[in-house]
Amino acid sequence: MRKIALGLILILSFLQTGCWDAREIDELAFVLSIGLDKTDYGFKVTAQIASPETYSKTPSGSGIAQKNKPFWIITSTGKTIFEAIRNMASISSRRIFWSHIKIIVISEQLARSNTLEIFDFFTRNPELRLRTLVAVTPGNAGKILDIVPVTEKDPAVYLEKIIKNRNLTGKSYDIMLKDFIEDYLDPYVGPVTSRIIFDKSKSEPIIKTSGAYVFDHNKVSTVLSEEQTRGLLWIKNKMNSSIMVINCPYDGIPITLEIKKSKSSIKSYLDGEVPHFSINLKVDATITEQSCLTNFNDMEKLSKLKNSLEKSICKDIQSTILTAKDIQIDFPGLSSTLHRQHKKEWNQISPKWDQIFKDSKVNIAAKVTIHHVSLAKPLEPIKIQK
Repeated sequence: MRKIALGLILILSFLQTGCWDAREIDELAFVLSIGLDKTDYGFKVTAQIASPETYSKTPSGSGIAQKNKPFWIITSTGKTIFEAIRNMASISSRRIFWSHIKIIVISEQLARSNTLEIFDFFTRNPELRLRTLVAVTPGNAGKILDIVPVTEKDPAVYLEKIIKNRNLTGKSYDIMLKDFIEDYLDPYVGPVTSRIIFDKSKSEPIIKTSGAYVFDHNKVSTVLSEEQTRGLLWIKNKMNSSIMVINCPYDGIPITLEIKKSKSSIKSYLDGEVPHFSINLKVDATITEQSCLTNFNDMEKLSKLKNSLEKSICKDIQSTILTAKDIQIDFPGLSSTLHRQHKKEWNQISPKWDQIFKDSKVNIAAKVTIHHVSLAKPLEPIKIQK
């Protein structure tokens, strides 16, 4: 009898405490993205918050054709990130809730000063998902969050998708908060983030991704071009797909090739304290656009085209490596390869890694296979005899 009573007490105790931290949805402000800017006295925090009322009033299939934005923007300032966020309570009747945030955008001005306080706050916040994307912009971070894109309902979804589209372009970088923090805490590796810019070359400015930012521990050090970012993706084996435009080896007219698949591997050995790295790539590509009249069904001509593409790939990687050595930041992560393959020697050279990395030797080799050549014969005008 005592066992039954004890069992009932335990069951009832679980039922009583099951919803101790419950929150009503209409009392929460769901943050979709956040922008962080520097002020003379601290931080400016801009939060893009979902508007449930606007979403619910949008007819099915109506897309963004609505009078009101499906979100609202609130901005607050403070000496610290947390103070600025808490100050939002004075302008928002709902409690700020972080579990739905998609992206953190940091202004370059702030990122070049010190980001230690930023990432300290976000790693301590239990509501924030570590899969949240991190990006830096050369302009005002808050301004980016208040622009309604043409193709999406809100900026957060748009930014998330264009950053992840680097799988198609191969010209930008994407990183989640958990991976950024992992690199951030590694004393030998420089973290890399997405770079978001305003493209003002159009009649109406648009937001786009272009290249990447390299951090030197807790602040931005360098901007990578699209080609250098592509080189970094090759090195890190993150190249899913890309478009490579090279000149025809016979007449110099541009040819477009699509990278379908790639695999990179890195091997290392030590000559005293000088590390040697061999970066080897296997790449599958197809011809997607050809203006020159060269018929690459000819194996000799196809071989020259492959050599041209291989040289272009190696050039991207070489530019990335030279930049890393010049700024003495191992953002390609070659230290991880050396540590993994030569653990004993690594313990001896790691204290001097910055200088040793600068003096390291890197050999790059790419092997390209071009598929479906027979389906990509050049279009030649038909000659009509008079």
